[in-house]
This record gives sequence, structure tokens and C-alpha cells, in this order.
Amino acid sequence: MGHTVLLLLLLLLSLGVCAVHCAGGHVFQYLITRILFPTPGLPMYSIILYLDDLKCGKYSSDTRQAQVLISLDGLINILPQKVLAVHLEMQTKFAQELEITERDEMEFIMGFSNKTYDKGQFHVYQRKFVCELNEDGTTSGYEEIALNGKEIIALDKEKVVYVPVMQEALVMMDQLNKRYDHAVDNKMYMENECIQQIKLYLYYLSADLNRKVSPKVKVSSSESESGTKLHCWAYGFYPRDVEVKWIKNGRDEIYSEESAEILPNPDGTYQIRVSVEVTPEEGATYSCHVDHSSLEDRLVVPFESSNRSMLYLLIGGTALLLVLASFALGIFIYTRRKSKGLEKTGETA
Repeated sequence: MGHTVLLLLLLLLSLGVCAVHCAGGHVFQYLITRILFPTPGLPMYSIILYLDDLKCGKYSSDTRQAQVLISLDGLINILPQKVLAVHLEMQTKFAQELEITERDEMEFIMGFSNKTYDKGQFHVYQRKFVCELNEDGTTSGYEEIALNGKEIIALDKEKVVYVPVMQEALVMMDQLNKRYDHAVDNKMYMENECIQQIKLYLYYLSADLNRKVSPKVKVSSSESESGTKLHCWAYGFYPRDVEVKWIKNGRDEIYSEESAEILPNPDGTYQIRVSVEVTPEEGATYSCHVDHSSLEDRLVVPFESSNRSMLYLLIGGTALLLVLASFALGIFIYTRRKSKGLEKTGETA
């Protein structure tokens, strides 16, 4: 029963199945999260669904209602409002049933993992279900279950069973596969119905998926222990893929020791900040180069002269401090010598 609900949910919530671009292909991704106890600001249970980069739908225990997270203007021209309402009602019903199933499975896994149910403990159960339609027409996919951020169970599509990824999950696998016997159905869905859903909704959501939003860019600087850091913040762009790098004197790339992560914005766009550490050099120029599919040409944002002047001010200030320190040291030495000279004169007298 629980697995049937899972399959139907995946089918009916395809407005929200997550897909990421992969070399011209498309992906459905479906993410479930459950936490053990109520926590301020977090639903105890949630489903987030995407098509490619597009977050399309969600369900949470706070509202207990399935929601579409995309504009319905284009869909209403294809699907009447009444049909959409029935669609959401069915999604809600199956999500509510799946919520109960996932609660039971989390408790089962925690019991075998010797996890306590103390309210001071924060435990998180996550399930990821993915199917992929590759550019050459082949299909693939995977399913994973994690507890407290660590993957513990995965679907083995060859043996068509769930297998342990961590040693601690080994003791429960036989009972888990008997109690939650849905590996066969999940594999079939992954390779068949899920792929058909990708093709269907690519048509419905083509306008959303093909939209392009150009990045906005800001550059700034800050001081660090070993020099100066230059920051390039690109934000508000879509789709996700972007290249951001710092260039010195118009030709030399400056490599960053910090890994830059592309992060989602609430409006469905993305952002990234790339920072590099430099040693200020008078006359050197620095610029941030941003390459994105929404741009006809690469966007080049120079580190403005007003900002560079801060570098030069730093250089000048450092030099001035050295001069003042040298001057003060000279006066100190001169005073000491003069003082010793007067002392010797006094002794001679």
C-alpha cells in the first residue's frame, strides 16, 4: 500500500519532480524530508519536486496541501482550472498517505540504528528519488535514503533490492526489504512511467524551463590577515549553470582557494560569490568575468577605480606607516645617543 502511494505520488506530483540539466538531458527529482520532533520554522514533513532546475511543487505537514510553485497562466490554456483543482486534490490525498508511510519507515530505521527518541536529539530522515532521460535517449535513475545527513540505504537496480551503504544498516536490510517491498515497483516506475512524465511535462513547462534571466553582478573588497580579498557576487540568474572568475590585468586568471557554491534564491533564480586573495600592486587592474547562457557576450565588471583607490590607499598608508616608524626610530636613536653623550660629558667634568 505504501509503495503504491509512492508511485502514484510520483506520477501525480510530476509538476514538481526535480530535474537538473545533465548534458542536454533532463531529470525528475523528488525529495522527501522528515524530522522527528516539531522544530520552529521547519515542517515535520515535506516533499519538494523539481523538473530540471525548476522547483515545481511542494507539500508540507504545515499546510497538508499540495501546491504548484510555477505560474499557472500557461497551464490553464492547456488544462482547465477544474482539471488543475482535481489534480491538486489528488496530489494532496496521496501526499498525506505517503506522510504516514514515511513516518513509519523513519521509526523503523531509527529503531535498528539505535537512535534515541529524546526531544533533545535532532534526527532527519531524507529520501531522494531520481529518474533521468539522457540526451541520447537512454534512461537512468537512482533512489537513496539518508539519516542525519548520511546515506544509509540505496536501491540496487541490478538485484532489485535495497542495499546498505553503511555498515550500521546491514542488520536491518532483510526485514526492511520484506516490510517495505517496493524495490521492483520503484525500478519499473523509474525506467518507464517516470520517463513518460518527463516528456509530458517538458511540453507543458517548456516556457518556464527555457526562460533565461541575466545575472546582476557586484564587486567589493575586504581585508584579510594576509592581504586583500576581492569578492564577485553574481545573482538573480537562470538557468543554474554559470562561470565566474577573477582576471588580473585583463589576461591572468586568479584562482580561488575557496570553493564557490551556486545557491538557490526564493524566486527560483540562483546566486554565487567568488572570492580571491590578492596582494595589492599599484597599477594592476582586476575584473570579474561572468559567462552565462543568457548573455550574448561575457560580462566583464572591473574592480572600480574608487575601490582600487582603497588598495592604493592601503599601499600608501602602509608606506607612510613605515616612513613614520623609521622616522620615530631615528629620533629615538638620535635622542639616546645625545643622552649618552651628555652623560659622558658630565662624567668628564
